[in-house]
This record gives sequence, structure tokens and C-alpha cells, in this order.
Amino acid sequence: MRPLQRFIAMTCCAIVVCASLVRADNAGFAIAPKNARFAIDAYAIADMLEGEKGAAVRPMIEALAGKEALATFDFLARRCDAHGDLVAREVFAGRMAFFLVDMQDGPTWVFGIEGDDARCLRVTRLLGAKMLAPGRFESPTERLALRRVGGWLLIAPSGPVGEKLIAASAARVPVEDAANSLLGEPLLQNLLAVEAPVRVFMRHGAPMGGATTIALRGGASSIRAEVTGNYERLPFSMTTQRGALDAHLVRAFEDRAVMMVANPADGKPGTSDAFWMALLPEIAPSPAMRANFSGERVFAVGTAGSRDMPAMAFAWRVEDAEQAEADQEHYMRGLCCGLTRAIERTRPKPGGASAAETDVGEPAHSHAGEQADLAAHRCAELGPFADRYLGAPFKLGKSVLCWGTVATPCGGWQVYSSDPSWLAVVSERLSTASCDQVDERPKAGGVGFCDGPRAATLLRRWQPLAAAGDKDRVALGLAALSDTMERLGRVRFQYELPTPSTIRATVEIEPLGRLTGQPARAVETVRDAGSAKPR
Repeated sequence: MRPLQRFIAMTCCAIVVCASLVRADNAGFAIAPKNARFAIDAYAIADMLEGEKGAAVRPMIEALAGKEALATFDFLARRCDAHGDLVAREVFAGRMAFFLVDMQDGPTWVFGIEGDDARCLRVTRLLGAKMLAPGRFESPTERLALRRVGGWLLIAPSGPVGEKLIAASAARVPVEDAANSLLGEPLLQNLLAVEAPVRVFMRHGAPMGGATTIALRGGASSIRAEVTGNYERLPFSMTTQRGALDAHLVRAFEDRAVMMVANPADGKPGTSDAFWMALLPEIAPSPAMRANFSGERVFAVGTAGSRDMPAMAFAWRVEDAEQAEADQEHYMRGLCCGLTRAIERTRPKPGGASAAETDVGEPAHSHAGEQADLAAHRCAELGPFADRYLGAPFKLGKSVLCWGTVATPCGGWQVYSSDPSWLAVVSERLSTASCDQVDERPKAGGVGFCDGPRAATLLRRWQPLAAAGDKDRVALGLAALSDTMERLGRVRFQYELPTPSTIRATVEIEPLGRLTGQPARAVETVRDAGSAKPR
């Protein structure tokens, strides 16, 4: 194991476990230079390694850093002839800091441990370090340079670059130099005022740019993250709208849905809808239809029967269910005709291009059968449309656009789904849960959850863009993502966009598994396949 892998693994331990001890100084970020792209300042974590709190450590390390990092953690435990809990208790009993900075020859790191002489001596022994001069050490076996300064033990890769970084950090620690350290980074200022056990700073390259800060706190069996991001370009399409969202309604889906998000929406297409508007102008609801919307939309993903693809549903809350039903019937007649037109547009013309170039197959049904399908609130053109404009490898060709109106004592919902059985599930939940606790609605840009195990199961069945065979890189990537989501467990979130370039979110993670479980399986690299498989 390389030293960088080892210390990233130990840093991940600091990220995912949080303690109640909080101090006011920011020396942990003073260690990092102003151009650092990743930095952590974390306080004592030993108290978080027992009972239910410790249950979060192992799956979170594997989810955030991968199996190799977890294998490194197990390696350190074996090397010290002790269990991983004890190693972490010895090494991480106090405060620690870590940063990555891009140098000419690649990224380089410095790891800092704050503590008394006894604690630092334990670390030097763990690494097999030898004293070169008072306060200076070297670990030839691990190729590390160490220096004791200002109550900290600073560790970096041996060599001129690492020693230079250590010397610069050692000069900043006693004075908390804001001019030359990360303390002077404008995007970090809000995080410096937060008294959280673990604080993280991440800088992003183009095209997103900007940075993300994360403050982590631990609960009895969960981890709470407070996220703030300021970007040159948001990585997703969102609006700055805020609304009173029904978090209770979202929770009502937690025992069934893979994922659900509620957000404010008035039905008016945004800039991100331009592509679909060009294909289907009918997708825009009329002003009269939008006037009945009450400002809340939910998006729910689930599984339906034996189908591999996800079942998706959108629902708009309405004031008047009777009016919404009439509006929906008129709207869907136009939209289904638009889907049929978009599919027929790709059929070969006489004397034109060959069928091999343009034909995507027969429409799902003819105009003669359209009235029957509409009467059943079902429009089968959605699947062929998805294959044509998203691509058959997405495996959405069996999607069927279906819809219905749900009446409730507090209004109702217009519901649209890609699967009839999922439409029934979503409609039933909306009819029974959407009027509860109407006075407890947080103002936010969005609230929701994702169930990691269900999402992992769906991805393994669906396999979008993946080809047959275990050598396909997409399939391997999806397998890794599935494992990550499964170990993360259930994730609840709430977010808002104060400005078009800023996002604030709170995320609560309930991980699965226990630290006292079996060590991570060794990873065997299969070079000829460009993949990694567990033995």
C-alpha cells in the first residue's frame, strides 16, 4: 500500500465519524496552502467508534473512498496487531488535518495530527520513523517525512516537494496565516464560523469551478452533513424557487419508492426543457391548466413488476381536482399526438434514406387505436420515443405514458407515470398522505430521499448503457455505483439555491453495516479486462 492510499483511508475515517468535542480555532485549515484543492479539519473521533456510532464507519469508508481504502484500513489494523477500532483510537484520539495540493509532478498531500508527545510518539512508532534531529523524523520504509511543530505532527511524502510543503505548513501553524493559507479563501469563510466536529473543503475545476464546503455531525446511528457550494456553473439544472414543501408526504413514500423529490414548480417550462420543447411543443401546459397548480411537484422513482427499467412518476398538486381532470384529458390528447408525430418523423420517406439509417420500428399503435388507448389513460408511444431520442441502450423502450387525477380533501394531484402499476402506487399514496400535517412544511428548494439498497437493486437490474459481458466498463462502473449506494443506506436531503450559482443543503445518511464486520475483500486487478473483481 502506498503512503498516500493509507492516509487517504485514515482521512476518510475522520470524515465519516464525528465527535461532540468542538474547538474554536482554525489551525487545521491554516496548515493547508491557499491553493489547496481538498482539505479537512477534524476533531477527536475515538468516542464515535463504539456501539451504533461505530456501525457507520466501515460502509461509509467503502462508499466514499472505495474498497482499496478500506483494505488499507484493514492492513494498518493487522500491521499493529490490533483491531481497526483500537488503531483508530490510538491514532485519531485527538485532532487531525489533511490537504491535497496540485504540484508540477501531480497532487501531493500533508497530514497533520495535533497532540501531546505521547500521542505523536505512538504515530512515529506506527510508521517506523527514526529521528533525524529534534522534532524531525523520517520513515524510510514508508517513504515519509515527519516534523513536530506547534503542537502538531506534520507528515508528508519524503523528498524535496513533501519537505517543502511541511516547512511551509510549519510556518503557518503558529500564526494561522490567512494570507498564505486556506484560511484566506473567500469560499471557506462561512465554514470557519461553523463549530462542527468535521469540516471539509473541496475545490472544483472547470467547467463547474468554485468550491464545496461540508460540515459533518454525528448522531446516534446517522451522519448529518451541512453542504454549501458556490460554483461558476451548476452541475445540474435547478431554479432558485423556494416553496412550502410537504416533507411528511415525502416520508410516506420511504417504504416503497427508490427515490423521491418534492420541489416548487408552476408548470412553466424552463431553459433546461428547451430540447424537449423543440421536439414536443405540446409538453407545455396551457395557462389555464397552470393556473390550477398550487406550486408543488413530486418526482418518484420505483420498480414495477419484473421490468428491468425504473418506473417514474411526476405529480403536480392542484387546487381543483375536477378541473384538473378535464385539463389533463385535453392536455394528454395533444401530447400523445405529439409523441406519435415525433416517432413518424423518423420513418423513411419514399426515395429517401434507407430504412437502416432512419427507421426505428413501427409506432406503438396507429391513429385508429389511439382513442381506445386514450380512453384507458394510456399512451404507448413513450417507449419508442425514448428509444429514438435517448437511445435504445437506455432500455426504456417498454415505457408506457399513463396518467390520472387524484382527488383529496385538500385539492388533488395530476399524476403521470411511465408504468401503470407505479401510477397506481403513487396515486394511492398521494390520496392518503398529501393532506396530513399541512402546517409543517419547510420553505425549501427541494426535499427528498434516496433508498440506497433499492437504488442498487434497480441499477443492477436495469444496467442502462451497459453491454453484455463483464469486460464492459459501463457495467463495471454501474456495479461499483450500486455497491456504493447500497452501503450508504438511506439518504434524506433538503436544499435551496439562494442565488443561481449557490446551493445549500442538509443531508442525513443512515449507513448500513458495522465496523466489526469482516475485513474488506481483497481486490484483484484484471489488467487485460481493464477492471477490478473481488476474489
